[in-house]
Amino acid sequence: MAQKKLKWLLEELSGFEDPKISLEQYATSPELSLAMMDAIDELTPLDGATVADLGCGCGMLMTTAAFAFSPSYVLGVEIDDDAIATCCENLEHAEVQDVCEVVQLDALAAGKAFGPIFDVVVMNPPFGTKNNAGMDMKFVNAGLSILKPGGSVYSLHKTSTRNFILKAAKNMENVEVDCIAELRWNLPQTYKFHKKKSVDVDVDLVRFKKLKIK
Repeated sequence: MAQKKLKWLLEELSGFEDPKISLEQYATSPELSLAMMDAIDELTPLDGATVADLGCGCGMLMTTAAFAFSPSYVLGVEIDDDAIATCCENLEHAEVQDVCEVVQLDALAAGKAFGPIFDVVVMNPPFGTKNNAGMDMKFVNAGLSILKPGGSVYSLHKTSTRNFILKAAKNMENVEVDCIAELRWNLPQTYKFHKKKSVDVDVDLVRFKKLKIK
Protein backbone atom coordinates (compact mmCIF):
# COMPACT_ATOMS: atom_id res chain seq x y z
CA MET A 1 0.00 0.00 0.00
CA ALA A 2 1.20 3.49 -0.83
CA GLN A 3 2.49 5.53 2.10
CA LYS A 4 -0.28 8.09 1.60
CA LYS A 5 -3.06 5.50 1.84
CA LEU A 6 -1.36 3.84 4.78
CA LYS A 7 -1.21 7.17 6.58
CA TRP A 8 -4.94 7.65 5.93
CA LEU A 9 -5.65 4.29 7.53
CA LEU A 10 -3.53 5.09 10.57
CA GLU A 11 -5.24 8.47 10.96
CA GLU A 12 -8.56 6.62 11.28
CA LEU A 13 -7.35 4.78 14.40
CA SER A 14 -8.63 5.89 17.79
CA GLY A 15 -6.38 7.40 20.45
CA PHE A 16 -6.68 7.59 24.22
CA GLU A 17 -10.18 8.70 25.18
CA ASP A 18 -9.09 9.76 28.66
CA PRO A 19 -5.26 9.59 28.85
CA LYS A 20 -3.76 8.88 32.26
CA ILE A 21 -0.85 11.08 33.30
CA SER A 22 0.25 8.49 35.88
CA LEU A 23 1.08 6.20 32.95
CA GLU A 24 2.40 9.05 30.77
CA GLN A 25 -0.05 8.13 28.04
CA TYR A 26 0.58 10.02 24.81
CA ALA A 27 -0.70 8.79 21.45
CA THR A 28 2.02 8.03 18.91
CA SER A 29 1.17 9.93 15.73
CA PRO A 30 0.81 8.14 12.37
CA GLU A 31 3.74 10.15 10.96
CA LEU A 32 6.01 9.20 13.83
CA SER A 33 4.96 5.56 13.75
CA LEU A 34 5.62 5.29 10.01
CA ALA A 35 9.03 6.95 10.34
CA MET A 36 9.97 4.60 13.19
CA MET A 37 8.89 1.45 11.37
CA ASP A 38 10.58 2.40 8.11
CA ALA A 39 13.84 3.05 9.97
CA ILE A 40 13.53 -0.22 11.89
CA ASP A 41 12.78 -2.30 8.79
CA GLU A 42 15.87 -0.98 7.03
CA LEU A 43 18.10 -2.40 9.78
CA THR A 44 16.02 -5.37 10.94
CA PRO A 45 13.60 -6.60 8.27
CA LEU A 46 10.19 -7.13 9.84
CA ASP A 47 8.91 -9.62 7.27
CA GLY A 48 8.54 -12.96 9.05
CA ALA A 49 9.77 -11.53 12.36
CA THR A 50 8.27 -11.95 15.80
CA VAL A 51 7.61 -8.48 17.20
CA ALA A 52 6.64 -7.19 20.65
CA ASP A 53 5.42 -3.72 21.55
CA LEU A 54 5.86 -2.95 25.24
CA GLY A 55 3.36 -0.43 26.55
CA CYS A 56 1.46 -0.67 23.28
CA GLY A 57 -1.24 1.81 24.31
CA CYS A 58 -3.83 2.16 21.55
CA GLY A 59 -1.76 0.03 19.17
CA MET A 60 -0.37 2.54 16.67
CA LEU A 61 3.06 0.89 16.43
CA MET A 62 1.55 -2.61 16.39
CA THR A 63 -0.87 -1.73 13.63
CA THR A 64 1.81 -0.07 11.52
CA ALA A 65 4.13 -3.06 11.85
CA ALA A 66 1.43 -5.63 11.09
CA PHE A 67 -0.21 -3.73 8.23
CA ALA A 68 2.75 -2.22 6.42
CA PHE A 69 5.04 -5.24 6.75
CA SER A 70 4.57 -9.00 7.13
CA PRO A 71 5.67 -10.07 10.61
CA SER A 72 4.77 -13.59 11.64
CA TYR A 73 3.43 -12.44 15.01
CA VAL A 74 2.99 -9.16 16.89
CA LEU A 75 2.40 -9.03 20.63
CA GLY A 76 1.20 -5.92 22.43
CA VAL A 77 1.79 -5.66 26.17
CA GLU A 78 -0.32 -3.10 28.01
CA ILE A 79 -1.41 -2.61 31.64
CA ASP A 80 -4.39 -0.29 31.11
CA ASP A 81 -7.88 -1.72 30.47
CA ASP A 82 -9.10 1.29 28.51
CA ALA A 83 -6.06 1.34 26.24
CA ILE A 84 -6.40 -2.39 25.56
CA ALA A 85 -10.03 -2.00 24.52
CA THR A 86 -9.10 0.78 22.08
CA CYS A 87 -6.11 -1.17 20.81
CA CYS A 88 -8.23 -4.22 20.01
CA GLU A 89 -10.74 -2.02 18.14
CA ASN A 90 -7.90 -0.49 16.12
CA LEU A 91 -6.44 -3.87 15.21
CA GLU A 92 -9.84 -5.05 14.02
CA HIS A 93 -10.37 -1.85 12.03
CA ALA A 94 -7.06 -2.41 10.25
CA GLU A 95 -7.89 -6.12 9.86
CA VAL A 96 -4.60 -7.25 11.38
CA GLN A 97 -6.03 -9.01 14.44
CA ASP A 98 -5.14 -12.44 13.03
CA VAL A 99 -1.42 -11.76 13.35
CA CYS A 100 -1.66 -9.64 16.52
CA GLU A 101 -2.34 -10.40 20.16
CA VAL A 102 -2.71 -8.06 23.14
CA VAL A 103 -2.12 -9.14 26.73
CA GLN A 104 -2.76 -7.21 29.93
CA LEU A 105 0.49 -7.11 31.84
CA ASP A 106 2.90 -4.67 33.42
CA ALA A 107 5.53 -4.26 30.70
CA LEU A 108 8.29 -4.49 33.31
CA ALA A 109 7.20 -8.07 34.07
CA ALA A 110 7.44 -9.19 30.44
CA GLY A 111 10.66 -11.12 30.97
CA LYS A 112 9.09 -13.40 33.56
CA ALA A 113 6.05 -13.97 31.36
CA PHE A 114 7.66 -14.67 28.00
CA GLY A 115 11.42 -15.15 28.06
CA PRO A 116 13.73 -14.37 25.09
CA ILE A 117 11.47 -15.26 22.14
CA PHE A 118 11.19 -12.08 20.04
CA ASP A 119 13.26 -10.89 17.09
CA VAL A 120 12.29 -7.23 17.50
CA VAL A 121 10.91 -5.19 20.38
CA VAL A 122 9.51 -1.73 19.67
CA MET A 123 8.36 0.87 22.15
CA ASN A 124 7.46 4.45 22.79
CA PRO A 125 8.05 4.23 26.53
CA PRO A 126 7.21 6.71 29.27
CA PHE A 127 9.91 9.36 29.18
CA GLY A 128 10.14 9.31 32.96
CA THR A 129 9.20 12.94 33.50
CA LYS A 130 6.12 12.90 35.73
CA ASN A 131 7.09 11.04 38.90
CA ASN A 132 8.36 8.16 36.77
CA ALA A 133 12.10 8.85 36.80
CA GLY A 134 14.09 6.14 35.06
CA MET A 135 11.01 4.43 33.63
CA ASP A 136 12.30 4.72 30.06
CA MET A 137 15.37 2.60 30.78
CA LYS A 138 13.33 0.13 32.83
CA PHE A 139 11.25 -0.44 29.71
CA VAL A 140 14.41 -0.94 27.65
CA ASN A 141 15.69 -3.56 30.09
CA ALA A 142 12.32 -5.30 29.98
CA GLY A 143 12.53 -5.33 26.20
CA LEU A 144 16.00 -6.85 26.26
CA SER A 145 14.75 -9.58 28.59
CA ILE A 146 12.33 -10.93 25.94
CA LEU A 147 14.69 -10.50 23.00
CA LYS A 148 16.50 -13.31 21.22
CA PRO A 149 20.30 -13.01 20.98
CA GLY A 150 20.99 -11.05 17.80
CA GLY A 151 17.68 -9.20 18.05
CA SER A 152 17.13 -5.50 18.68
CA VAL A 153 15.06 -3.25 20.89
CA TYR A 154 14.02 -0.02 19.17
CA SER A 155 12.99 2.64 21.66
CA LEU A 156 11.97 6.29 21.41
CA HIS A 157 13.62 8.82 23.75
CA LYS A 158 13.84 12.58 24.06
CA THR A 159 16.88 13.87 22.21
CA SER A 160 17.74 15.93 25.29
CA THR A 161 18.39 12.66 27.17
CA ARG A 162 20.62 11.12 24.49
CA ASN A 163 23.88 11.39 26.44
CA PHE A 164 22.27 9.84 29.51
CA ILE A 165 20.76 6.99 27.47
CA LEU A 166 24.01 6.16 25.69
CA LYS A 167 25.99 6.35 28.94
CA ALA A 168 23.52 4.07 30.73
CA ALA A 169 23.70 1.56 27.89
CA LYS A 170 27.46 1.21 28.32
CA ASN A 171 26.79 -0.61 31.58
CA MET A 172 24.65 -3.23 29.84
CA GLU A 173 26.34 -6.55 29.15
CA ASN A 174 26.39 -7.87 25.57
CA VAL A 175 24.45 -4.90 24.21
CA GLU A 176 25.40 -2.47 21.45
CA VAL A 177 23.58 0.84 21.31
CA ASP A 178 23.29 3.57 18.72
CA CYS A 179 20.91 6.33 17.72
CA ILE A 180 19.58 5.36 14.30
CA ALA A 181 17.23 8.27 13.61
CA GLU A 182 16.52 11.78 14.80
CA LEU A 183 12.80 12.50 14.54
CA ARG A 184 10.32 15.20 15.45
CA TRP A 185 7.10 14.41 17.31
CA ASN A 186 4.30 16.92 16.93
CA LEU A 187 2.65 16.33 20.29
CA PRO A 188 -0.90 17.71 20.63
CA GLN A 189 -2.26 19.17 23.85
CA THR A 190 -3.07 16.12 25.95
CA TYR A 191 -3.40 17.20 29.58
CA LYS A 192 -4.82 20.27 31.32
CA PHE A 193 -1.37 21.48 32.37
CA HIS A 194 -0.32 21.76 28.71
CA LYS A 195 -0.48 25.42 27.73
CA LYS A 196 -0.01 25.08 23.96
CA LYS A 197 -2.26 23.34 21.44
CA SER A 198 0.75 21.39 20.22
CA VAL A 199 4.49 21.28 20.63
CA ASP A 200 7.30 19.76 18.57
CA VAL A 201 9.49 17.40 20.58
CA ASP A 202 12.87 16.27 19.26
CA VAL A 203 13.17 12.52 19.75
CA ASP A 204 15.73 9.81 19.02
CA LEU A 205 15.02 6.30 17.82
CA VAL A 206 17.62 4.26 19.67
CA ARG A 207 18.60 0.69 18.86
CA PHE A 208 19.76 -1.65 21.60
CA LYS A 209 21.16 -4.75 19.89
CA LYS A 210 21.48 -7.91 21.97
CA LEU A 211 24.73 -9.57 20.95
CA LYS A 212 25.06 -13.28 20.43
CA ILE A 213 27.36 -14.83 23.00
CA LYS A 214 30.14 -16.75 21.28
